[in-house]
Amino acid sequence: MAHAMQERGHNLAWYLALPAWLTTGKFTRNELMTILHDHIFAEVAHYRGQVNIWDVVNEAVNDDGSLRNSIWLRGIGPDYLDLAFRWAHEANPQARLFYNDYGGEGLGPKSDAIYALLKSLLQRGVPINGVGLQMHISLDSYPKPQDVLANMQRLAALGLEVQITEMDVKIRTTRARCK
Repeated sequence: MAHAMQERGHNLAWYLALPAWLTTGKFTRNELMTILHDHIFAEVAHYRGQVNIWDVVNEAVNDDGSLRNSIWLRGIGPDYLDLAFRWAHEANPQARLFYNDYGGEGLGPKSDAIYALLKSLLQRGVPINGVGLQMHISLDSYPKPQDVLANMQRLAALGLEVQITEMDVKIRTTRARCK
């Protein structure tokens, strides 16, 4: 790896960017579990030794704190989260495994739900090392810095590594017209 940088695998289970054969198919719970399992094993095993940080589950929580309605939640149930992390760990026990999301950087319903989700995963012995905060912010809408700090501290108190995984700052510009 040039410059001692690590590559991050993004992501193994998401509600978007899924192939049509999957989203339009009529699969049983067991078939969906096999599809997700095989996908995770294929990706993590293929990149083993090259990619040792994975965003295992991405954006599973809605802004109101509920679990996002995804093919995985509908077809497998909420335990798809546990299974995804366990399978990623089986495929590469040395990899650091993360939950990644946007909009949960500060304090509020979404960050509270992410905290509760991660705490429950840890209590069930699910192998998870950290949480990625995507920080999609704009000059007009951003969390209070003290809320971001408080959230990061409570996540770290669970024993999780906390990372800013993306920094997307939207800047609104206006042009003055000269006549």
